[in-house]
Amino acid sequence: MDWGNNSFDFANVERELRESGDDALLRMCARLDEGDLEALEFVGAAYLRGSNGLRADFDKAFTFLQIAANAGSTEALLHLGDCYAYGIGVAADAETARSYYRLAAQSPQASVRETALRQLKRLDENE
Repeated sequence: MDWGNNSFDFANVERELRESGDDALLRMCARLDEGDLEALEFVGAAYLRGSNGLRADFDKAFTFLQIAANAGSTEALLHLGDCYAYGIGVAADAETARSYYRLAAQSPQASVRETALRQLKRLDENE
């Protein structure tokens, strides 16, 4: 898979995923090289939250989530919107959050669509 960032060290990520000992991460690891959206979202979210045996790493989280979003993942768009809405790993930026949420609101998944719309409403109410 083309990771789009020459400085991104996938070998290090693969080692971290294997060392986590987490069954879900181990399954996703095998699917990453194929650009599997679910795997990209899962690993990105795990790095974002610092879960599944991984330490939070916002650079890695953004790499995975941005690749997934660029490949059409509305769930990744929702995560990126949250990062900008709440200042997680980036400076809070309501307009950038809104742009991600607007894209996520076009999701075919009702849960993603509804969450994005709720987040847009919350941003509007907090102004």
